[in-house]
Amino acid sequence: MKKSRQSLLDDILAKMGRPKAENPADKRITIRLNGEEHELLLEYTKNHNMTMTQVVKMAVLEKLMADQK
Repeated sequence: MKKSRQSLLDDILAKMGRPKAENPADKRITIRLNGEEHELLLEYTKNHNMTMTQVVKMAVLEKLMADQK
């Protein structure tokens, strides 16, 4: 049975792009900061050449690891 032209095109396009991650970060959280907390976070990100996401993940993981001891 022959595939339709659109079906073949869909198959080709599905194989293009970035490969899927093994453990995708697909869970989202949001936090609210006051002005002072936000400025501290921005300053830290600039001084350490990190993104806000990297800093927050690092802080959360450090806290979780410390509490497991």
